[in-house]
Amino acid sequence: MHTPESIARQDKRAQDAALRSFHAYVYEQLQSARKDEILRRASERIGLWKKGRLCSNYYIRFWSGVVASGDSQVFKQKVMDASERRALGMMQNTPFSFLMREHR
Repeated sequence: MHTPESIARQDKRAQDAALRSFHAYVYEQLQSARKDEILRRASERIGLWKKGRLCSNYYIRFWSGVVASGDSQVFKQKVMDASERRALGMMQNTPFSFLMREHR
């Protein structure tokens, strides 16, 4: 029998897996001809965060550094290869959400 806690843990694992899958897709796209356009749009999104004070400066600084680097390997290192807790924390507040519609 599934307890509410076990169901919540399963849901959290599924959500975390979806975030990792999505950001693996972002990483792939950052290695494509679309890279500059994707980075431009992510930078614009971060600009909106700053202007509207829509999230913590911590996220703004983190993602600004990743996007400004323009390097898919920096993305991989700081997002994909970071500790699970850090990676998932950053992935929950991503400037790449505009790509979610095309990722299945």
